[in-house]
Amino acid sequence: MKTTPYTRPFSQISAADLPLVGGKGANLGEMTQASFPVPPGFCITTRAFRDFVATCPQMPTFYAALDAIPPEDLLATRKIGAQIRQTLHETAIPEAIGTAVSHTLHQFNPQAAYAVRSSATAEDLPNASFAGQQDTYLNLRGEAAILDAVRRCWASLFTDRAILYRQQNGFAHAEVALSVVVQQMVLPQVSGILFTADPVSQHRHICSIDASYGLGEALVAGLVSADLYRVDARTNQLIEIKIGDKKVAIRPLPHGGTQQETLSNDQRTAQVLTPQQAIALAQLGKRIEAHYGQPQDIEWAIADGQIYLLQTRPITTLFPQPTPPPPDNALHLYVSLSHAQVMLDPIKKMGLDMWRLMFPTGKGAGAASRSQSVTAAGGRMYMDVTPLLNLRLGRKAVPTFLVMADEMMAVGSKEAIERPEFRQRLAHLRPQTSLRDVFFYLGPIFKTTLSFLIRRNPPATRQALAEQMDELVAASQRRILAQPAGAARLQQMEQEIGRAFTHLLPDFPALVASGIASQRLLPRLVGRRAHPDDLTAVARGLTGNVTTEMDLAVGDLADLVRQSPELVAHFQNNPPAEALASAASVPGSAPFLAGWADFLARYGMRGPSEIDISRPRWREDPTSLLQFVIGNLQHKAPGSHRAHHREMAAAGEAAGERLIAAAGRGLLGFVRRPLARRLVQTVRGYTPGREHPKFFIIKLLGMVKLILQDEAETLVGNGRIHHPDDIWHLSLAELIQFAAQPELEMRPLIAQRRAEFARFGKLNPPRLLTSDGEIVHATIHRDGLPDGALVGSAASSGIIEGVAKVVLDPTQDVLAKGEILIAPFTDPGWTPLFINAAALVMEVGGLMTHGSVVAREYGIPAVVGVAGATQQIKTGQRVRVNGDAGFVEVLEENLREV
Repeated sequence: MKTTPYTRPFSQISAADLPLVGGKGANLGEMTQASFPVPPGFCITTRAFRDFVATCPQMPTFYAALDAIPPEDLLATRKIGAQIRQTLHETAIPEAIGTAVSHTLHQFNPQAAYAVRSSATAEDLPNASFAGQQDTYLNLRGEAAILDAVRRCWASLFTDRAILYRQQNGFAHAEVALSVVVQQMVLPQVSGILFTADPVSQHRHICSIDASYGLGEALVAGLVSADLYRVDARTNQLIEIKIGDKKVAIRPLPHGGTQQETLSNDQRTAQVLTPQQAIALAQLGKRIEAHYGQPQDIEWAIADGQIYLLQTRPITTLFPQPTPPPPDNALHLYVSLSHAQVMLDPIKKMGLDMWRLMFPTGKGAGAASRSQSVTAAGGRMYMDVTPLLNLRLGRKAVPTFLVMADEMMAVGSKEAIERPEFRQRLAHLRPQTSLRDVFFYLGPIFKTTLSFLIRRNPPATRQALAEQMDELVAASQRRILAQPAGAARLQQMEQEIGRAFTHLLPDFPALVASGIASQRLLPRLVGRRAHPDDLTAVARGLTGNVTTEMDLAVGDLADLVRQSPELVAHFQNNPPAEALASAASVPGSAPFLAGWADFLARYGMRGPSEIDISRPRWREDPTSLLQFVIGNLQHKAPGSHRAHHREMAAAGEAAGERLIAAAGRGLLGFVRRPLARRLVQTVRGYTPGREHPKFFIIKLLGMVKLILQDEAETLVGNGRIHHPDDIWHLSLAELIQFAAQPELEMRPLIAQRRAEFARFGKLNPPRLLTSDGEIVHATIHRDGLPDGALVGSAASSGIIEGVAKVVLDPTQDVLAKGEILIAPFTDPGWTPLFINAAALVMEVGGLMTHGSVVAREYGIPAVVGVAGATQQIKTGQRVRVNGDAGFVEVLEENLREV
């Protein structure tokens, strides 16, 4: 069949022709060439669109106006969009384009009915779907009707929704062109949509089919509640049928156009598809998915018993599956380490690679191997807990342990473990896990924990390990810098990071375990003899927690600012960065600047979201740190933060004495009393060490980041990358390869990763995933709560009312004294906010995550794991936080000034 510059038949189109025929056209051509059942047709190319637009002299002005409109200005968008559409509707189609369309139409059947659909060059891409952004015209007959529809399709590139979609997704208006698909109409009895992966559960082996009578436009427009059919593509079994109330159908008219038909009561509730048709659709869908290499959203129709494919596009809403994939056919369960570390933002490639390099389990031979236990999905970290779940002990221990990280993860893991399919597929796990494997890792930690609990001096042990951290980081730094810059230095860095966790074993995990075990054993020993509040208070006001010490040091910086009233005014009246840069000129600033330098020397490698090495540290961007210092100035009395900590410490010591006295009462009290005294010592001595392992890792990452930044500057100087931060989009292994082979081009891979990272930022990471891609959902239910209560997990006891302050970014917001902090998560970079907080509410977290532990140390109520808290609670609302029962109430809908 002959082609022209303006037209091209499906049979001569492939995926490579996307710039010429747009996403929809390229997919139809690709499916036609792959011999899928596609009704015949052709595409009017983007060249035709550009030549048509070129005949309109106002278009350069229109494009400039579109580029100048902010995305939030809906009125301006509507106004300019209407002007463009009206102008294009009144513009004649050039004769050459009309002739080409007429000639091509006659190569098909000019008397047949046709559907005319738009196909944008930025449409149906792997990471963006423009579905429904432009117009569709059905059952058209004759050249005049088709050409008029083509012009309307071109104009529909400038509907309000199409303009806004491009603005929100970063597509330049002038760079997006429109092809038009002209396709022979199928006059179906049944039509619908097929998802080759379940769009709700995201299970990759379950096909989900919506089906209704007549043309599919009734379903797409939401006019009917379609039938739902779910097919397990592995077994070709129809596993669910849900009959919808199909009130209407859209039917084609004999001479063109369509009509809406009201269905009879019998038709409304009849089953549209036979089981055989549903299974055949699923099988065909999986063939299309295999062709494209990813799950597809497919429009289909059945006419006279024949299945036709009308279009296909990638499903862009699925959360990516964990990589690397498992090497067996077991059903693997992945838990979100990002939730456990309360950092839900995506992590760049280098950050993910660092953690896979460090993690000790599931590694091959050599320190430079990557852990198979830690995987990445959507830029987040996930841990494969399936090897542990292969053991009866592990199936009990994993949910119990997850409660400390996130209660919803614990509930969801229990639900997944109890599935028959999960148990059945464990037989395929390779290698099979044994208790010997578990005790290889845990045995030395358990033995050391017993030693810590029974005979070691808690403060001395904790202090010795703190000193060891500094020595280990310094030794690693010396070995790295001993190598010449470039590949050799990076390879040594890889070795040092790969051995990081071996330096921690077994003492550092035992330090953490000793604190947790002590807090668990003490209530069991004392029993009902003690007041419950004392069991919480005994762990407050602890000495030696590296994060608490950092927080107190921030308060000390504020006290140094207070020594100079001029400096206080300087920081309160100027932007933080500008205030710091000019602070030396302010009288009395020398003590603060000296203290500032000392603080950065010790804590400059910390910062918000610090588990990602690419995130700015305080030594790079101190904005959030300065905000914390300025926030501390609200406390009028110098030293109030230290005084508060001393009060908490005294209260904790007093609670410990009361617990010891309570343990000594009653039968065998003389046996319990010394045991309780020892447990109080270990609670207060070892619990502060909870942050030590992470502090070591952050110190190590801070050290290697400085070296990596030097290497990045060299790459910029050599013209191999545009910006030093480009290296964070590479794994360390890739960076080593590029350093060793200067002839390799780095920038295309970096650009690809940057786009990928931007897409990941729009995804909401699930707590639990399976290797089938399914998201395991869990909900916490509690009876007897007030209406409208937001349910979470009790993390720190107490009940308090106050004004909410929603904080999404600690670098941008400060907390006034007495406000209730509402946050998506917190990590040590957020800790200084706690000085002013009256209570804490977080969207993620468990008993032992950062915010919960700090809230208990500060003696403020905390409820964590409150889904959607930052959307459901608004700044200025009065709320009640119930840290005893684990829920939050919004008491006043009206916002107060904050």
